[in-house]
Amino acid sequence: MNIEQATAADLAEVSTWLSSADDCRTWAGPRVSYPLTPVQLAAEIMFCPDNAYCYKTQSSLAGFGQLININDACYHLARIITNPAWRGQGVARELCRQLIKLAWQRGAEQLSLNVYRHNVRAQALYQSLGFCEQPEKSDANMVYMLLDNEDLNNETDWQN
Repeated sequence: MNIEQATAADLAEVSTWLSSADDCRTWAGPRVSYPLTPVQLAAEIMFCPDNAYCYKTQSSLAGFGQLININDACYHLARIITNPAWRGQGVARELCRQLIKLAWQRGAEQLSLNVYRHNVRAQALYQSLGFCEQPEKSDANMVYMLLDNEDLNNETDWQN
């Protein structure tokens, strides 16, 4: 399975996965308001086909994520959201791997992301992919992480 550019219809389905204010904050971030509509979600995450991707199986939409161009050297992973029916099955890992590859293909030297400190499963995933916390940009609630293209080695599993 591969990622593909997300459509408005995909985003409408993703909006149904966020069934509470806590889900919305955890999965979509603090700037996305709840309750939400697909139109509102698209506006609040600056949705466009060049920054939004879906991970699809033959039968369903399994995951969604954004790869946002910060500048020529840096991209930002955002809103890695897994369909509740697919959680715990490696969808987020595969989606991240493919988004990382896409960023490197686009010439990125570095990838950043934010994750809530209480979301230890997500932090463990990102660390296994080679991301490292940047304490100077983190706080009590949010962990800011970076992945440098030149620092990658065989110990990370984003390439597998």
